[in-house]
Amino acid sequence: MTLIQSINLNFLGASNLNQSYQLDLYRGDLEHAKAPGNKWHKLRHHLKAAEQQNAKYIGSLGGPYSNHLHALAASLEDRDEQAVLLVRGELQAGLTPTLQDAVAHGAELWPSQRADFRLGLEANAVSRITQYYSNIYWVPEGGGGKLGAQGCADWANAIGAISGEYSAWAIAAGTGTTAAGFLSSEACPKLEVFSALKGMAQQQVEVVALAADLVEHQDNLTYFSDRLNFHDDAHLGGYAKLPIELITFLQAFADANPDVELDPVYTSKVLFSIWHKMKAGSWPHTKTLMIHTGGMQGWRGYASHQTPF
Repeated sequence: MTLIQSINLNFLGASNLNQSYQLDLYRGDLEHAKAPGNKWHKLRHHLKAAEQQNAKYIGSLGGPYSNHLHALAASLEDRDEQAVLLVRGELQAGLTPTLQDAVAHGAELWPSQRADFRLGLEANAVSRITQYYSNIYWVPEGGGGKLGAQGCADWANAIGAISGEYSAWAIAAGTGTTAAGFLSSEACPKLEVFSALKGMAQQQVEVVALAADLVEHQDNLTYFSDRLNFHDDAHLGGYAKLPIELITFLQAFADANPDVELDPVYTSKVLFSIWHKMKAGSWPHTKTLMIHTGGMQGWRGYASHQTPF
């Protein structure tokens, strides 16, 4: 099974994009059945740290459809640690499919007020849970932090070892952890990062700082800034928004690429932005590797008629 696949760009009336551009997809969604895409790579070093701490529990935060919480609970099913998940908002009697899976994998769920949740690991709810459980290791939201980024740097190195020459790699950003890890890797050429969140222009600074911290080059931020092109206008209305123009685009994409599925929150919006730039002739790279970061279970948060896959 090859993990690098060429994308057919000729759809929605564009008949010659394949002649002008090459866009390949790294199929991270096919990696690691329990934590596909970037999820396992962000968790890997955190799980090692929890084991070194002899933790009995591993806690983290996320929304009711969180790919990260889903992956964490699944990854711990066959381990000694138990997942403790702090979920944004009230827990409803009818749990989301994501949380149902988490409970089936043995996770315990805790609700959190939205205002409290914004504080992350500094939230009062985290302190209360820490007092309740003996020896709990906390993973930042989304598998973030330096350990999460280090796992993604390792992932970028692995991708570089099997991929050919590209003028750029393209990837989505939520917390920015994966982007920072990739940016820190010498295997990654020019990095095009597309934020899935609205109003996150400052995230570029955070990604550069974390990448520099990973390789202890805090005194040379310009080196990383020069290798990064950050897009803060690809969110299509905000995080997890699925406008009709994206649905139409994905339906046409699926017809042209029947053996590829994209998630609704991250990689689909990266492709939407790149494809439209290619169609306008403004995409600066003739050969690009786009990274599929998984998250297919996220489709369960949308109506069935909205997904073309």
